[in-house]
Amino acid sequence: MRQKKKHALSPEPAQKNTLSAWRLAIWLVLLAGTLSFWPSCLDRYLAPRFFFLSAAMLISFVLVWRDLREHGDWRLHSFDLLLLGWYGLNLASVSWALSWSEGVFYAQKSGLLFLVYWFIRQALWRDADMTRQTLRKIFTLLTWTVCGVIAAQVMLAVSENGLNNETLYDYAIGLFGNKGLASDFLFFLLVFTVLLFHDQPHRLNFWIPIGLLGLLILLLQTRTVYVALALCGLIYFLFRTLKESGFRRLFLRKILPAGLLALALGVGVIALKGRGSSLSERLNPLTYLDSDSANERRFVWYKTDLLNQDHFWLGVGNGSWKFWFPSKNLDGGYRLEEQNVVFTRAHNDYLEIQAEMGIVGLFWFCALFGFAFLMLIRVLLQKENPETHDVLVAGCGLLGYCVIQFFDFPRERIELQVVLAVLFAWVVYFSQKKEPERLIGLKVAPMLAGVFAGGLLVFNLLIGWYRMQGEILNVHMLDAQSKNDWKTLVSTAAAAENTFYQYTEVAIPLSWHEGIGWYQMGQTKKAVDAFKKAYQLNPWSFQVLNNYASALVKHQQFREAVPMYEQVMRINPSFDDGKMNLSFVHFQLGNYPASLEWLNKVDTIPNPGNETDRLSNRRTLARQAEFRKALQQKMK
Repeated sequence: MRQKKKHALSPEPAQKNTLSAWRLAIWLVLLAGTLSFWPSCLDRYLAPRFFFLSAAMLISFVLVWRDLREHGDWRLHSFDLLLLGWYGLNLASVSWALSWSEGVFYAQKSGLLFLVYWFIRQALWRDADMTRQTLRKIFTLLTWTVCGVIAAQVMLAVSENGLNNETLYDYAIGLFGNKGLASDFLFFLLVFTVLLFHDQPHRLNFWIPIGLLGLLILLLQTRTVYVALALCGLIYFLFRTLKESGFRRLFLRKILPAGLLALALGVGVIALKGRGSSLSERLNPLTYLDSDSANERRFVWYKTDLLNQDHFWLGVGNGSWKFWFPSKNLDGGYRLEEQNVVFTRAHNDYLEIQAEMGIVGLFWFCALFGFAFLMLIRVLLQKENPETHDVLVAGCGLLGYCVIQFFDFPRERIELQVVLAVLFAWVVYFSQKKEPERLIGLKVAPMLAGVFAGGLLVFNLLIGWYRMQGEILNVHMLDAQSKNDWKTLVSTAAAAENTFYQYTEVAIPLSWHEGIGWYQMGQTKKAVDAFKKAYQLNPWSFQVLNNYASALVKHQQFREAVPMYEQVMRINPSFDDGKMNLSFVHFQLGNYPASLEWLNKVDTIPNPGNETDRLSNRRTLARQAEFRKALQQKMK
């Protein structure tokens, strides 16, 4: 009898060890994709999180592989195929992208999205209670860690200049690079807090994080998240009020009066101070369309739409928007024209995806969310469903994601891709429970899936490692350039460039910086070669074109420089150095009327706001006067 009892209990420790392995794996994946960073990199969050998340995923699959092979759900869900197809389209678009290094990096991020989604879906299938409890602990840690860092930075900003939005940009970067992305992540922490802690609404460990997250979102002044919160709150309360009689009474007696009172107070504050105080101004939706941010976004979206018309079906290739965008010229974008600001994102994932993968890619991307919402609606419409709250909150999280990616760039950031993967997995889990027919008959061989996942992750480790090494050297390169250490600049630029890393964070090829070093050292032939390579990597950067043409002029190749300078002026009609350069090269060719024409187009900075701008204007006028005198003598 004792032996029998002992034999019956023997599987329990194994089961316990298996679940412990799953818990550890989930911890690794979520923390590596959210909190890891490498301070020596140029962007300390992006490439390091890509690398560390890939490593964490690889370790996690090793930890749970034996259990996954025996007990995993190897049937394919319809959504599995849709998301896997999205990764395949991303990979295919690399073949027509301008840059291999950028295209493959973007494609592999979509591969990570699929693997994290599939891993969390398997964890929910294996043991939903264990997964939920683990996620609850992880998001508790994330909430307090992220809130602690951001709160400290907000207090520093307030101590210096109050709740000024520009000061917050300098300080409140959190663990994500800028205050907009930090605010986006706070929104999703709020969603998961409501999702995972709703069963204890009267306890402090629910209401304190909710209040802290809400306060920080308010202080960070990110209008996109305001809109996402308002829309999700409206959908949540309306749906639960219509569906649940018990909640309807609570809503009408307490929630609605409190909400109307808060709305009235908010409207009153905005009406009184909506155009004075920084925070109240940004809370006022009527001021947004007149803001510099809105005008700049409209300009970028308009130019992107022109680009999309020329590349309608398949786009310009993954990761290539930032190179093609200036091809429609920068005329009308003040910061891009006058201040040489380089945009590397459209601040609208839908438009950027259409630009890079055409209408086919946009349709596929929207189909992911459309299919997810359809699954949620089918589950919610069932008569008896004790999980209405969970399903509705998950849907609101996805809806908020859709709003955020209309004004921001979550597709680029690893931590937000992890959030999206978890939301997708949660949605499919609910659908899988209520609608098992969504699982198609096709099964995947575990060994084949393991080879696919392992190969993808090992390739990601290679990409991430080389990009991190390139970024670390990039930092040294920029430091050498700021110190006019041209020899070090040349050597570090050459060392930083590799198959998976060819550009700085503003889409300027590393070879351009190498060319600057050679040019300053008087090595014009080497400068021409370096600038030519940079031109091939980014043919619509007016900085690259201008320096390439100047190196040709230095090499006495005046005729070859003319079309380069003309392309500079087509891209940026306000670039005065380009006008002066065209005037000079026509002068060298003896084409004096054309030289005078371009010289007359040189202008000064309108309404100079500081001493630097005024000094620049004096120098421009002095150069213009001196050159005009020499030109007039030649023309006589």
